[in-house]
Amino acid sequence: MNPRNRVWMALLAFALIAVTIACSCSSLTDLFGSSEPMSGLAGQWYDSMEVTTHTIVWDGSTYTVTSVTDDGQNLIITNEYWDGSTFTWTYVSPYDVAVTLQALSVSGNALSINWWNDIGSSGTDTLYRP
Repeated sequence: MNPRNRVWMALLAFALIAVTIACSCSSLTDLFGSSEPMSGLAGQWYDSMEVTTHTIVWDGSTYTVTSVTDDGQNLIITNEYWDGSTFTWTYVSPYDVAVTLQALSVSGNALSINWWNDIGSSGTDTLYRP
């Protein structure tokens, strides 16, 4: 085989291996900020106890709540905080109670949360995809 062809074949093989590794290694995509850190958190989540739907997006560097609705009514989002491992957001209920939700983990279509409000109640709950 021609030496020049061997060089091109070696470069092609190297490129193919590099692409395969980059596509299969989630830690590499995390390094470049394209992978969602809390896998599956982005999307819509329904709280059947409060009848609220929370829409969360991942923009490549942080999570944001784009809306919280209660029976079709848009609620006010007063705070959002992503610390690199935990996402927390606060909204005001139709009863003027500030409710804070802290995402703990996602398992399939279930989001486990801690919650608390400004009138002293707190607990854990699970939100589901609508």
